[in-house]
Amino acid sequence: MSKEETGSQLISTRQSILEAASKLIAQKGVKNTSLADISKEVGISKGTLYYYYSNKSDIIYDIADIHLKKITEELLSWIDNIEHNLIAEEVLRVVFERISTAETRGKLHLYLISDAVTSNEPLNQRFREKYKEWRITLENGLRKVLKESSTDYRVLSYIILAAIDGFTIQCRLGEETIPIDGIAKILSKVK
Repeated sequence: MSKEETGSQLISTRQSILEAASKLIAQKGVKNTSLADISKEVGISKGTLYYYYSNKSDIIYDIADIHLKKITEELLSWIDNIEHNLIAEEVLRVVFERISTAETRGKLHLYLISDAVTSNEPLNQRFREKYKEWRITLENGLRKVLKESSTDYRVLSYIILAAIDGFTIQCRLGEETIPIDGIAKILSKVK
C-alpha cells in the first residue's frame, strides 16, 4: 500500500468515525454516547478507534470544529448573497431557515452547547470564539444590507444570533411553526 493510499484510508476512517459519532450524539447526546457505541457504529474495534482518537473529548472537539465551520460557511454565504443584491428580507429568511431548521445539525448543536456550558471548558472556549466570529460576520453583513440606516448593527447582530439559537431550540421542541418569513420581514425593516 502506498503512502497516498494509507493517508487517504486514515482520512476516510477518521471521517467515518466523526460521522458515526455525530449521528450518535445527535440521537443520544454527548454524555450518553460512549467510545464503544462509536466503534460499534463504525464497525471497528475499540482498539482501532483508540488509534485514531485516544479519548472522546478529541472526537467531540473535531465534531464541534466541523459543525462550527459549517455554520460559519453559511454565514459567509449570506454575506456573498448580499453582494449579489438580494433583498434583506430574503437573505435573513434563508439564514434563519438553513441554520435553525436543520434537524440533525440542530440537535447536534444543542448537545454540543449543553456540554460546553455545563462541563467542557475547552469546548466552551471554542464556542465563545465562534460566536464572536459569527456576530462580527453578521454585523458586517448587516452593514451591507441596511445601507444608510441609523440601526446599531452591533446590537442587531446580537439579536439575530440569539434568534437563530432560539429558533433552533423551538424547532427541536416542535410545538409551533415559527413565522420565519414575518420575523425576517420585521428585522429587514429596522432603521
